[in-house]
Amino acid sequence: MYQDYFSHAPDFPSSIDRLYTIISVLRAPGGCPWDRVQTNKTATTSMIDECYEYLDGILKKNIDSEREEIGDVMINVFMNLYIHEENRDFLPAEAVNEVCDKLIRRHPHVFGSEHADNASEVLSLWNSVKENVEGHKDKASDFFSRIPSSLPPLEESYEIQKKLKKVGFDWPDASGVIAKVEEELEEVGEAIAEGNEDHLEMELGDLLFSVVNLCRFMKIRPNIALHRCNEKVKARFQRLFDMASERGIPVDKDHVDEMNELWEKAKKSE
Repeated sequence: MYQDYFSHAPDFPSSIDRLYTIISVLRAPGGCPWDRVQTNKTATTSMIDECYEYLDGILKKNIDSEREEIGDVMINVFMNLYIHEENRDFLPAEAVNEVCDKLIRRHPHVFGSEHADNASEVLSLWNSVKENVEGHKDKASDFFSRIPSSLPPLEESYEIQKKLKKVGFDWPDASGVIAKVEEELEEVGEAIAEGNEDHLEMELGDLLFSVVNLCRFMKIRPNIALHRCNEKVKARFQRLFDMASERGIPVDKDHVDEMNELWEKAKKSE
């Protein structure tokens, strides 16, 4: 009975229908036990993971990986849509039509009579429509009301700083941000010398917040920058580990000097 789903779709609209139908089969009685117990929360968590795997493909310029991982992102988007349809919350077409209307509404320079000659002017129009047409304004009593509380701390810091910039509470140039990072680093050193763990934790938080601010000021997403660093460290240490294995050097605390030498060799090989 599932033979129709086995053939490749000839075009994008048909492929979308194929994927959504397959998900409906997996969720149906007699379908897949694992898929049937998924929720919007679990599907969204998986979607975040798949987005990072897609990002890996982008950073590594691996088209095969990008194609596969963006498909995995779509699985979870469609899983979320189907769960909402099952729960009679809304239909997928309603969500898509709503976002289409939003795109048209927020691009009056394309679909209307407004003009925008650069990305900055586009953002001004976008925010104007959000606030004045759609009514997406902060609560009068809560300046940060539109920052989702579910954001990871790194992303929340970034969004807080973006909000502050909108009202002019920002550094005039990068030198001030760098000086603030250096100031916070000094205070971390003082907290370490003081030996107060609670104070140290607060100062480290201030340092991280300042580094995120520097990323924002330089138009770098801090989570992506940290992700790239993590990948670099993993790849470099893996090379160290491979070289140590080839030379019979144990990777442990008793061979730190040898490991440091191999680390430098790994760096030079990049």
